[in-house]
Amino acid sequence: MAKIRSLVPELAEVARLQLGEQSSETVAKIEALRTWIVEQSYLEARTDDQFLVAFLRFCHWDVEVAKKRVVFYYTYKSKERELLKSRLVDDKLLELARSGIFATLPNPIGPGGPRIHFTRMGHIEPSKHSVIDIFRFHAFRAEIELNTDDNWNVSGVVEIMDFTKIPYSLVLQFDPGMFKRMNAFLEHGIPANLVATHIVNASRETQFVLGLIRNVMKQKELLHIHSNLESLQKAIGKEYLPVEMGGDNGTLADAMSRYETQLTGFSTYFKDDERYGVDEKLRAASEKEQAPLVAGVPNDGTFRKLNFD
Repeated sequence: MAKIRSLVPELAEVARLQLGEQSSETVAKIEALRTWIVEQSYLEARTDDQFLVAFLRFCHWDVEVAKKRVVFYYTYKSKERELLKSRLVDDKLLELARSGIFATLPNPIGPGGPRIHFTRMGHIEPSKHSVIDIFRFHAFRAEIELNTDDNWNVSGVVEIMDFTKIPYSLVLQFDPGMFKRMNAFLEHGIPANLVATHIVNASRETQFVLGLIRNVMKQKELLHIHSNLESLQKAIGKEYLPVEMGGDNGTLADAMSRYETQLTGFSTYFKDDERYGVDEKLRAASEKEQAPLVAGVPNDGTFRKLNFD
């Protein structure tokens, strides 16, 4: 029997209908993915059931697709040290957790629905918080959710961003190339779908920059810009917004406190995470050895490339 959390009935139904989850195949497919990972000399990855099931669910239980996503996930974490930096829970991450910028709301959009993230962009201080700092925070939060949040993994996430008093100097930090590099991890590595991004209270200048961001997004229809709070409430459902925005979905202060507790509780996990990754020299050697054995598969190093397109 697989050592994974049981899904609430509504979420189990989503997993069955939309992801093709079949309880009779769960154990065998988790074991197949784990066995393959262990056999790869170049790949050092986590292999516990809950971690692997997150990738299998996202990949609709296709083991071959899950293999590729796991490899990309660890390739990215090995190569993009400029963006992810240390894997330790440090003062910068804790300061961001306490800043009032980010909150994960307690209730998803219905028992079988997506998780909700709420961001107050006006709380970002460009003198203290760079775009890379913010991306790193998101990467750490995603890994915690990968291990703890079934709604996030099965039904995805809705991002709500309040642009009230956003520092324009932060907007000027936007760089399309860097955005593509960051988005690659979220799009090709993290096992969760972005269901929608809802933006409210954005100035005209900021809306112009958001237009540039939309232009480099593959799924442009995911970005929604609301002219007022009432429009956002109608789109999301007032009851799913935080108390501070007229909703019933907990307070932002409580959400921040909860996340800080989670983050510190994962300190050992992230410290241990330093040892996982991809050894490119061993991968090159492994691909060279296996190429003659795999008919029709070119030895072109496809898995070694981080594709940001």
